[in-house]
Amino acid sequence: MITANMIPPDLMVKRLSDYIKTNVREVQPPEWSLITKTASFKERVPDDPQSWWYVRAASILRKLYVKGHFGVAESGRIYGGIKRRGTKPPVSARASGHSSRLIFQQLEMAGLVSKTKSRKGRVLTPKGRALLDKIAHEIFIDLANNNPALKKYSE
Repeated sequence: MITANMIPPDLMVKRLSDYIKTNVREVQPPEWSLITKTASFKERVPDDPQSWWYVRAASILRKLYVKGHFGVAESGRIYGGIKRRGTKPPVSARASGHSSRLIFQQLEMAGLVSKTKSRKGRVLTPKGRALLDKIAHEIFIDLANNNPALKKYSE
């Protein structure tokens, strides 16, 4: 069986973000997301301000599939980066937690993510895991149709 771990992350996140944008009504970007940066160390807003929210939600779902569980603080480390400070040496900075917290809450309302009781953050629900596996299988079928050597693994 093909799982989300076996699919290249860029293909998985792209297809999953398209699915979330069209099929999951609970995940909607707030109006301030069109003009905001994704982190304090970024110099500009995202290149596609209309869809970065869905890409981040898809990325969070994939990371939850791979890591098992994490919360808002860990997402700040995952999506953090290097902050340039002019003539001073650069330092690592965390991404803001507000957008990640809202995405987690929206994914919870959609039934794809749930909180853990042991304060380890959030985990995928069976519905969320099934969604990622279904999309991974679709991606693999598309890849197998383009590459005959992979065709035997699609059955």
